[in-house]
Amino acid sequence: MTVQQERSGQERTDQSGLIESEIAGGRLPTVRPPAPTDLLDKERYLSREFADAELAKMWSKVWQIACMDSDIPNVGDYYEYRIGRESILVVRESEGDTGVRAYHNVCQHRGRPLKQGCGNAEKLQCPYHGWTWNLDGTLRHVPERQEFCPFSDDAVALPKVKIDRWEQFYFVNLDNDAGPLLDFLGDIPRRVAPYKLSGQYKWWSRSTVVPVNWKIALDAFQEDYHARYIHPETNSFADYTENPIDLIGDHSMLAARFGAPDRLLEEVPDMPETLDAMEWTFNAFGEDTALIGALRQMNLPDGTILHDMLAPIIQAGMAQVGVDIEGLTETQLVDDYEWFIFPNIQIHTLAFGSWMFRMRPNGVDPESMIFDMWFLHKVPEGMDKPPAAENIHVETGGSCGAVMDQDFNNIVIQQQGLHSSGFQGFRMSAMETRITHFHETLDRYLEA
Repeated sequence: MTVQQERSGQERTDQSGLIESEIAGGRLPTVRPPAPTDLLDKERYLSREFADAELAKMWSKVWQIACMDSDIPNVGDYYEYRIGRESILVVRESEGDTGVRAYHNVCQHRGRPLKQGCGNAEKLQCPYHGWTWNLDGTLRHVPERQEFCPFSDDAVALPKVKIDRWEQFYFVNLDNDAGPLLDFLGDIPRRVAPYKLSGQYKWWSRSTVVPVNWKIALDAFQEDYHARYIHPETNSFADYTENPIDLIGDHSMLAARFGAPDRLLEEVPDMPETLDAMEWTFNAFGEDTALIGALRQMNLPDGTILHDMLAPIIQAGMAQVGVDIEGLTETQLVDDYEWFIFPNIQIHTLAFGSWMFRMRPNGVDPESMIFDMWFLHKVPEGMDKPPAAENIHVETGGSCGAVMDQDFNNIVIQQQGLHSSGFQGFRMSAMETRITHFHETLDRYLEA
């Protein structure tokens, strides 16, 4: 490590501590590293060689979310997670937190995947020739085994994949020598703890294939600079100027101020138009609009800054339905905190729940990705957690909600533009420092 790198790391640590203390005091400071001077090479988003290097040196070495606890609630439940050429089968072998296993999803006879998608089974049987394993990965049966050269059961046990859990998320790591999950997550669990993610249930789940490099989608969710143009409906109630950014080890956070008009608006819409825009946005995510209804009844004059009055309204609304918000500051109740967990998870934490987005390559094609969307709600105190919503696959180009459609339509066109000989590389700003930080972290894996 050079002196400059050490100093830069210390500066980030100091900035992170400053932001955290400011948040605890109910404020959102603006702290950003300076913008990079070099262009980001566009081949990172186009090259098959670069995509292969990611699969070989990063995806094969990093902790990544495979599924949620609620995706495999019963003994025998399985969930197939695919990344690049790899298929991993997460299986609930027995009750309890320690009863979940992960295996390479491949028959030890002639290489056929054992299971596809999600389901329940009392054994893991290959559809090709009937080789069968127990849920704990041990061999159960080989038809006509006497016809083979002798081999031990252990020699053909299902190869294990490292698995661990944080909150209600199961992470897998293809590197058997990987360090502990909590070491990888660093300070994220402590910082996110007040939102009580384990007390939330998945009420909405969608997946779709988008014809872009997975990092093109990831980049769009790492900054709010685009929002005033791609999501113009939100400008009257979301301030996209000087949003605070916090670099947290390999991960990061951005906080978007909610309930205040964007400071770059030349003319602020009147209050009815602002509330209409809020309602449209909430509906685009399928969320309840009771908050907007309450604001309409207040007959607020034009120019009212909603941000300053939302916390007590939200507190009252959450108390009425029995949702626990203890431990959240007023800014955490009102504003949209966007947590990035390297390499591909974005979690928006909100007073009523969270929105989670997972981005990953679709096979080995550098210009195709799988985008997963999981929306969670907090469970009122005294109520059992409802079962997770079934995941629905949306055909490419189909609607995933009006706001998500805006993003997808934009990045598909952007991906096409990367092939232009007139575009040499990405010029990043301080507002996009989370993107820069992500690529720096990615490069550490690729150069290891």
